[in-house]
Amino acid sequence: MGGFWNALTGFLLRLLLSPWFWLAVGLAVLLAAARALWCRLKLRALSRVGYRRSVSVTGVFAGEELELTEQIRNYTWFPLFSVRVEFFLPAGLTVDGQPCTEGETVTSIFFIPPLSTVQKRHTVRADRRDRYLLQTARIVYHRNEFVFSDTVEFFAYPDIRRMRVEPSDELCQAGNVLAGRKYLEDPLFVSGIRPYHSGAPLRSVNFKASARALAGGVPCYVCNSYDSSRNDDAMIFLDLFTYAGTALGEEELVERGLSYACYLFCEALRSGAEVGFAANCARDALRYVSIPCGRGDLHTRRVLEAFACINRYARRDFAISAMLQRIVPTLRTDTDVFVITTRVDDELAKTLAALRRMGYRLRPIRLEETAP
Repeated sequence: MGGFWNALTGFLLRLLLSPWFWLAVGLAVLLAAARALWCRLKLRALSRVGYRRSVSVTGVFAGEELELTEQIRNYTWFPLFSVRVEFFLPAGLTVDGQPCTEGETVTSIFFIPPLSTVQKRHTVRADRRDRYLLQTARIVYHRNEFVFSDTVEFFAYPDIRRMRVEPSDELCQAGNVLAGRKYLEDPLFVSGIRPYHSGAPLRSVNFKASARALAGGVPCYVCNSYDSSRNDDAMIFLDLFTYAGTALGEEELVERGLSYACYLFCEALRSGAEVGFAANCARDALRYVSIPCGRGDLHTRRVLEAFACINRYARRDFAISAMLQRIVPTLRTDTDVFVITTRVDDELAKTLAALRRMGYRLRPIRLEETAP
């Protein structure tokens, strides 16, 4: 036993007297100090990082894709390696081919040179109708968390791709007479210019304006925007009340009703009408949604966003007949009124008859007949 301790003591003595041992100790201390300094400098640089997100479009139809871009800026001279940025996505989206469950985390890893900006693009598909809100993102490094408040909002409108319903002839009216030529634009009245898109007729290209037009510093073509040749109004009413004995389930009622109303809205816009929308579903402090007739990009976006924001869990107890009695008398008598419902009961039938006697054109549409 004594020989073992003597050998151990001799080994330790030789180790302590060896210059290589002290060289290794010094190197280890130097590496530890360098690592601590590196971490301190990296934490300081991360605290000054700038982060933002953006989407290519603010709204798509369900089933379509958009591009989500992350942009991160290094404001220091310190290079940042393996920066892990995380943010949460709600269910109903597919990101880069991966479906998201509730609270799914998307992680991006960046290398950011000094005083530079890097980007990463994600392909996002909206799998269902909804209003999507991305609020925060974070960087986690050695138990330190840096949170960025960067709100991004976009909308997924109802899926109308599977709709195969022929639009009514009433959508092709001009006044009270069916139009023989269903042209959509009046070539004599130019309301402005817009960027050229694939499929636009050559006659609409404004070559004088195109000679001065730039998009991102690159010359581009622009087209004339013409006023519509029609002066119709169309108002779409959607009855989302769940009647007893209805074959449609609650979720199917809301989604199919919104899909058909959205389809009808898009078809009416294509025919040149000014279109409005109303639904007996509570939103914010109101018992129903009501958007007057109109046209144009801002009006179209407002109505489509209303389609996206309607919540099937909201109250739907406002009678469709009461909504018709309140809104229809404020419309012009030549307005085409479409009432999408699952049931025409006695009260609704009386309301429709009374409004027809006042000169309004009303067309009830049974929701069961709109199956895709």
